[in-house]
Amino acid sequence: MSLDPQVLIAKADKKAAPVSGFSSFFSGGSSYRFEEAAELYIQAANAYRLQKDGRAAGQTFEKAAAAQQKTDSKDEAANTLVEAYKAYKQTDPEDAARVLSQAVHLFTLRGAFRRAAGYQMDLGSIYENDLGNVELAVEAYEKAGDWYFEDQAEALANKAFIKVADLAALNGNYAKSVEKYEQVAKQSLNNQLTKWSLKDYFLKAGLCHIAAQDLVAAERALNQYIEWEPTFATTRECQLLHDVIATVKEGDEKQFSAKLYEYDQFSQLDKWKTAILLKIKGNIEAAEDDIL
Repeated sequence: MSLDPQVLIAKADKKAAPVSGFSSFFSGGSSYRFEEAAELYIQAANAYRLQKDGRAAGQTFEKAAAAQQKTDSKDEAANTLVEAYKAYKQTDPEDAARVLSQAVHLFTLRGAFRRAAGYQMDLGSIYENDLGNVELAVEAYEKAGDWYFEDQAEALANKAFIKVADLAALNGNYAKSVEKYEQVAKQSLNNQLTKWSLKDYFLKAGLCHIAAQDLVAAERALNQYIEWEPTFATTRECQLLHDVIATVKEGDEKQFSAKLYEYDQFSQLDKWKTAILLKIKGNIEAAEDDIL
């Protein structure tokens, strides 16, 4: 027979209620009472989970975390808030983000920055995919990257920073995007495991300069990238950057499309590059309209 979560919550509420005077002598110390209350709330939350009631489970896990914080059990409270996040995740993304943010804060207070970074990435995913808030997603991913970097987890940091760069560009923040692509590229120059990705980082950063309609910066960056990694000059990605800069300078939309088609025959353009190149194409068309 399964336990009734409402009965468990009523017991927990009674444990967590303030007591004073003579009755406090028999009820034990407040810390012990809150520990018992937290255990009862967690039992109730898991009972709600069995009933597939994610919202009620999340709310009850929050009560448990609040009780745990009153006993100064911040580690346990953080873990319980993570459980609340999992309960809310499928149906209540705003609440999921709220409690996960609280958990991350508690992890950082305890110095658990690697763990905080992992959940900060999850937070970024909620903002990006569930709530459609690109700015908050970028902020979350960047913070995660910083924490990973400080913890010397370079590969994880770079993964987070690339998320920042990709999203920032799609949201029109080309300066932020270039900054992050170049930051990751510099970290990868002397790393044989990640060096193969340089051509993609350089191409993306260069396209961001062009999308921002700064061809001078694009040409300067292209030369800089070849200086950083001379083999880049022999790649299709480098040739594409040359071609895009040249066709945009000429305002030649047909030649622009032809060069993209030529590149796509050998190295298929992904969704991100297609989106940025469409932005660049739109800039060419707008320039033609201005002339007319």
